[in-house]
Amino acid sequence: MFTINKWKLALIIGIFILFGVYLIPTPSSFYGPIYGYLDVWMQQENGIPRPEVIEDEFVATKFDLSKTVLPSGINLQEAKTRLATILRDRLESFGFTEISEEQLSQTNLGINQFSFDTTEQTEFLVKFGRSKDEVEKILGKLQLYGSLPISMRRILPDRRINLGLDLRGGVYLVLELDAEETKEALLAERETSIKERMASERIAAREIERQVGRDALIVNVRVTPELLSRYSNSRELYLKKAEDVLKELQFFDDPNLIENSESLAKYSLRLDKSGLEEYSKYAIDQVLEVLRNRIDAFGVAEPSIRRDPNNPRIIIQLPGARGSSQALGVAKTMGRLEFKLVKQAQPVNADGNPIDTPLPEIPENCEIRYGDEDEWYLLEKEVLLTGEHIKSAGVQQEPGTFQLVVAMSFDSQGQRRFADITGANIGERLAILLDDKVKSAPVIRDKIRGNAQIEGNFTPDEANYLAKILKAGAFPVGVSVAEERTVGPTLGQEAIDNGAKAAIIGMALVVVFMIFYYRLSGAIAVVALIFDMEIILGALAGFGATLTLPGLAGLVLTIGMAVDANVLIFERIREELRTGKTVRASIDSGYRRAFWTILDANVTTLITALVLFQFGTGPIKGFAVTLSIGILASMFTALVMTKEMYSWIYHGKQIEKLSI
Repeated sequence: MFTINKWKLALIIGIFILFGVYLIPTPSSFYGPIYGYLDVWMQQENGIPRPEVIEDEFVATKFDLSKTVLPSGINLQEAKTRLATILRDRLESFGFTEISEEQLSQTNLGINQFSFDTTEQTEFLVKFGRSKDEVEKILGKLQLYGSLPISMRRILPDRRINLGLDLRGGVYLVLELDAEETKEALLAERETSIKERMASERIAAREIERQVGRDALIVNVRVTPELLSRYSNSRELYLKKAEDVLKELQFFDDPNLIENSESLAKYSLRLDKSGLEEYSKYAIDQVLEVLRNRIDAFGVAEPSIRRDPNNPRIIIQLPGARGSSQALGVAKTMGRLEFKLVKQAQPVNADGNPIDTPLPEIPENCEIRYGDEDEWYLLEKEVLLTGEHIKSAGVQQEPGTFQLVVAMSFDSQGQRRFADITGANIGERLAILLDDKVKSAPVIRDKIRGNAQIEGNFTPDEANYLAKILKAGAFPVGVSVAEERTVGPTLGQEAIDNGAKAAIIGMALVVVFMIFYYRLSGAIAVVALIFDMEIILGALAGFGATLTLPGLAGLVLTIGMAVDANVLIFERIREELRTGKTVRASIDSGYRRAFWTILDANVTTLITALVLFQFGTGPIKGFAVTLSIGILASMFTALVMTKEMYSWIYHGKQIEKLSI
């Protein structure tokens, strides 16, 4: 007699519901109507109201942000940028292309084109080249707002299965440290730190030279009676303290005294052989941190940023990135912000355009740098303030002119330093440089405490890009792009279609074989197989795992592996039936005898999958994750679910013959 185990029944139903709920957001046909594509805060009651379609010079959708309550840490300009990103992605998915305001002034909008207008401070317009009725239909298709109440969004999962670079398309970059620039950065950093440490100990060591032909610094320590008076008039104590300071420096050999005259002591400080390698590892960690901050700021979903364990390289995968230009900018921009005094600038005419003027003679303590319009500036070499003191950066609009500026606030040390600089140089021009290019050179009108801003003819995208780069910080050393690869979304979709086709054909053949060969028992295995697929896909969504092309192969492989366990069980049951046992006894014995065989086979495969995950790269890890989840799911469905299904089908019945 077959009886139902209520605990196992509850477990199976619970797992079915759990992974089913995690799987709901993945299909676009469910996600859009239920969740909506706008961020959760935008869909809240005090978020961004539903847009209206207006008809003026252009037909446009108008988003009114005047009453929007912005989340902490987001200003109005950043909210507009985020809204533009979402709308751009949605419209491009329907075959629309964006044209800029500048292009719009020279041509009309085509039927499959759109343009953003952010000139009004609290409004956001999307202009179209279509009729009002057509735009209203397009707005409905975008599915910006979901039907699910916001209160439920905090309870129900809204993660979707993340597609990897090979399935979704995107940008693949390999960055490597510039060895020569890394060495130069280390030597320059040590020059600064030596001067600061020596000054704190009241030792005169302002002159530091590079030793020609060697990776070494020459530190000149001046010796005067006035300086020795602070060390009990003892030359030995004075120089010993200087040597102690130099010995503290990481990555360098101990200092070597190469000259010792009455008024001067010279020390050679050579870079340790392993020092550069150690510093490179440290620099890579710093670059990784800055990169993660930058990419998070630009809102790329599920980026993969990791070190190459064997080389001083960083591997970046940005699924869904539309092109490599911005990704390359994020990866290649040093982000080094500097403030320097302007000695002389290229004259400009009444329109603000530079007048063709020959370069002046360059004094020893000065340098020439250029601006965005290729105008030259003669600057003092001394860096008065750097971007390391920036606490935050954001985009603001100047009152009256509505010109976009990038506003920066400094930490306490930076505020004091900036106040000192501006207070001591009233009437002078202060150049603000980003990666050695002058972005702005305003005249200092008064002593400024706390904040600074970069002015320029910025577009919203340019201003936000600059603000995010500054906020994320600068690379400590230079990097170069060793490899760049862009995978188009069409190629990724083709891989998905082919993978889905392979899975469907494979499953169809398995279904036909199982039902033909094992009859009702085969149908039970097919139901378990479908349940198996639901668990795998639901787990991928729930854990936030990424499905790659090899992962898709692992999914297809799991179909065969899941049925393989059922075949072992069914053959064991057949053997037991041939010995004359009852159907119930044969099923129990068949599952019991097949258990250890199935467990051993799956555990060995699982160990292999774990090794692949530990030592493999991105795509191989994707295969390992899918395979591991598939193994665990198939063991549950084969050993627990299919056995209980016999009890459900034959509940309360005494049968003499099993359909197998």
